[in-house]
Amino acid sequence: MSDEAKTPTLFPVSKAVTEPPKASAPKRRPKRRRWVWGLALLSIAGGGAFFAQKSRATAKPVDPALLVTVTKKSLDVEIFETGKIAPREKADLKSKVAGTVQQVFVEEGATVKKGDVLIALDPIDYQRDLEKNEAEIASISAALDFAGIQKERAERGVAQGIAPQTELLTTTQDERTKALQLKSAEVARNVSQDRLRYTRIVSPMSGTVIVRNIEPGESVVPGVQATMDGKPLLTIADLSTLLVKVNLNQIDVAKVSVGRTATLTLDALPGKSYEAKITKVAPASVKVTGKELEVFPVEALLEEPDGLVKPGMTADVRVHLDSKPNVLVVPIEAVVKEGGKSFVTTVETDAKGQPKQTQVEVTVGLRNDREVEVSGVAEGAKVMLKPGSSSANEAKM
Repeated sequence: MSDEAKTPTLFPVSKAVTEPPKASAPKRRPKRRRWVWGLALLSIAGGGAFFAQKSRATAKPVDPALLVTVTKKSLDVEIFETGKIAPREKADLKSKVAGTVQQVFVEEGATVKKGDVLIALDPIDYQRDLEKNEAEIASISAALDFAGIQKERAERGVAQGIAPQTELLTTTQDERTKALQLKSAEVARNVSQDRLRYTRIVSPMSGTVIVRNIEPGESVVPGVQATMDGKPLLTIADLSTLLVKVNLNQIDVAKVSVGRTATLTLDALPGKSYEAKITKVAPASVKVTGKELEVFPVEALLEEPDGLVKPGMTADVRVHLDSKPNVLVVPIEAVVKEGGKSFVTTVETDAKGQPKQTQVEVTVGLRNDREVEVSGVAEGAKVMLKPGSSSANEAKM
């Protein structure tokens, strides 16, 4: 007997048990289902990244200096320009004759009246000229009287037949000549009298001496010039009526007219402001000296000068064009123009105490050079300024 036959079999051995089963091929998922799951995973990952980024942005600190409050107020539309204070009436004193200054009777700041003598020139040369003219007149007058006597004698002689007609003609002509000489001498005397009178220079108006360019001993010349370097001897101004002179461009000048009001502030007088009314708008432009620039001169009269405002001071001038009461306003720097629409960025504090920024579309209305009317945002809301964009925003609005 073989060993296999001797060994008893307790359990029949199945072929299926003794042979390892063949591995079956795994079932493949459809390709479309795998693509959908992949897209979903990418979306979840991208969304997580987006929310993480948004959370970081809202948690970013906001500079308090860039936050402003939407306020309700009256909005004034104005033109802003820098000008200079000048007297409405002034006079530059110039000499009508040449000479040497003997005396100046006033200092800068002195109050004068029309007709007051302010400067005296040395009159000696003009006095001599006048004396010479008067002596010449006396001589010619005597000669004229003698010529008249000679003419009368000739007339009697001709009438009596003892004098020729030519004698009468000669004496008559001599009398006429002497009469013409007398008139010429009288004109010369009048000129000398005027020149002597001009050696005493008087004020042409009442006011205050604001400029003095002359001292005793200096020479003056007549004509357009007054001193040797072409400056006026004195300048007199009426400081009770002051005005501000500004130059406007062609765009701004089209918006102003005589009678409009303006507000003046001066660096020299902080905390004070003055009202003025436009009294003159140039009908044509003028060229700025040394520049390729055309401007329109405009003048506005100060209504109540207080004595502190002085000619020559620089003034910031705001010409009032329009006004709208009780409107919501923000600084121009807070408004951004994008795609034809206007936006502001509001800043709120979320539940975690973090600043939350939201871009809000607004409608803009009236504006000036600093602020703009808005609607679409609540009064009291905090909005963020966008430094550096004000010029661009203003140009777009």
